[in-house]
Amino acid sequence: MAAVSISAPAHAAKGLKIKESTKYYRISGKTPSDFAKSMSRKGPFSLQHRKRAWATASRDVTYQLVRRKTSKGCRIINAKVALKITYTLPKLSSTKGVTKRHRKRWRQMSNLLVKHERVHGRYYKEFAQKVHRGLRKLPRSKTCRQLDRRAAKLVDRLSEQDSERNNLFDARDKRNYSRMTRLYTLR
Repeated sequence: MAAVSISAPAHAAKGLKIKESTKYYRISGKTPSDFAKSMSRKGPFSLQHRKRAWATASRDVTYQLVRRKTSKGCRIINAKVALKITYTLPKLSSTKGVTKRHRKRWRQMSNLLVKHERVHGRYYKEFAQKVHRGLRKLPRSKTCRQLDRRAAKLVDRLSEQDSERNNLFDARDKRNYSRMTRLYTLR
């Protein structure tokens, strides 16, 4: 798989780093039906859907707390959050023998997949921003251990909300799935 890496723009908040990369897997075929079969066989495994998908967006979030312990307890001075988004998309190995009409269908399908996965990416960025803000706003705790537990609970809760939001988006975006199916049933 080939990979392309893009760093986050400079507007990212201090302490929040976002890195996006795209990996491609090669598919083959001469007709839309062939493309669909190849993607179904070679596509990335989606843990969320527990099966192979035609494209995926995944996230990996880590955080680090900068704390200060005083006689009044433990408080957060700063929080560092790192988000890595990886898009995995199909790439047609060769257009040799593919008609102009089928190349157009391929581009339409590819664009729909990219558009869908970029929405997941936007949600992941919003999730990371919420984590960063939430960690920085955590109130003082009696002990640093207690503060660490509160931080972990916050991140878990926000992660669960993000997963639910992404699942709802997938459910709402079924019309695009239907459109993809129509594009790929034409011979």
